[in-house]
Amino acid sequence: MAADLLTRKITRHFDLIDTNGDGRISQEDFDLIVARMGQEFAQAPESPKYRALSDAYQALWEGMRQALDTDGDGSVSREEYVAGLRSDAATGEGYRQHIQPVAKAIIDLCDTNGDGKLDGAELAKAHTGLGMGDADHEAAMARIDLDGDGYVTEAELAKAIEEFFLSEDANAGGNHLFGKF
Repeated sequence: MAADLLTRKITRHFDLIDTNGDGRISQEDFDLIVARMGQEFAQAPESPKYRALSDAYQALWEGMRQALDTDGDGSVSREEYVAGLRSDAATGEGYRQHIQPVAKAIIDLCDTNGDGKLDGAELAKAHTGLGMGDADHEAAMARIDLDGDGYVTEAELAKAIEEFFLSEDANAGGNHLFGKF
């Protein structure tokens, strides 16, 4: 059952980052995510926060392409993505090297007032930038706001992101990072 949970989460994430809907992940998908996030948070491409997010996604893409593009076609299929991330969940090496810096760049972008936490509106804008709807945002906010204070701290969000990508615990709040799946 736990393996099914991890596969479902990874598949959900694939669907979110396949922004052009072609069934494969490529640099174009990440460029679209960065552009949407920049638009949601009124960050121009030359702004430091936009550049940091773009650079983090570029590094993520290069790492994904090298590690997951097993057929060498320059993109990552759903099957390659699921197999690669399931394999990485055992060690977390790829997560720490590539996904964690993206998470940090997203947090820095979303925390518009610099208080070290995201209110519901900031997190909702991030979710919109990632292509999620209101119901998914509400499900995520309810589970990753661990102390129920209406804010998601950087520590809570980092924990949720790590749980989403690495945990096979069915009760982990991070399972709902990207809403219901």
